[in-house]
Amino acid sequence: MAEFDDIAEHYDQTRGGESRGDEYAATLDGLLPAGEGPLLEIGVGTGVVALGLARRGRRILGLDVSAPMLARAVQRLGAVVLQSDAMEMAVATASVAHAVSVWVVHAVKDPERLFAEVARVLRPAGSYIVCTGQRPADDDVVGQIIVEMCLQVDRRRGASRPRGVTAEEVLKWAASAGFDGSVQTIGRQWMWLPADELLAIEKRSWPAMRELDDESLDEVTSPAVEALRALPDEPGLRRATADVLVLQRP
Repeated sequence: MAEFDDIAEHYDQTRGGESRGDEYAATLDGLLPAGEGPLLEIGVGTGVVALGLARRGRRILGLDVSAPMLARAVQRLGAVVLQSDAMEMAVATASVAHAVSVWVVHAVKDPERLFAEVARVLRPAGSYIVCTGQRPADDDVVGQIIVEMCLQVDRRRGASRPRGVTAEEVLKWAASAGFDGSVQTIGRQWMWLPADELLAIEKRSWPAMRELDDESLDEVTSPAVEALRALPDEPGLRRATADVLVLQRP
């Protein structure tokens, strides 16, 4: 069982769905070279980013280890997805023009092996664009609450990378497979309800939460739940920055 299997049913509802996916697709499309593809999304999940890329004329192939997530991707994309571990991809050598990953690298147990596999499946001069995650703005109250909660969850479960991954770490892993590249910082803003994050906590929509027993999870999430419930239950503007790495093999 993959770590995202149990959250597939609620993933889109608690993670912004197609509108959020389309925002990332617009960013990725603007950074990718023109061409027919195929474009491989590693960690395609429920297909929301890939859908936005397909709507922009990209020929998509999606890969993910979670069958329940892929079942939802098939509904959006059709039969252009496959179940496979990103560290041993069931993709032919030098068969894809470019590749992308959105919020995936932090969840991979052996990042250097991931980048070696990407280098294998890419054609010469192919690009790999990686979105590592995002950082809430200082005045994004909801975002700051969630960051602190996730940090406490990771500390309790003894995560090896409790802060997530940095752009510098990704560049180092990429270099081990012969990639070099640059980092671009993009700004995001969107409307969100505190109730949306309360639902995500209730559904344990972060896989890391499922490593804790009920008592431990309640202990580390209770401060966040109380803080979110104290906020006005109305739409609010959220703002964040995200690092996007554009990688190529010389």
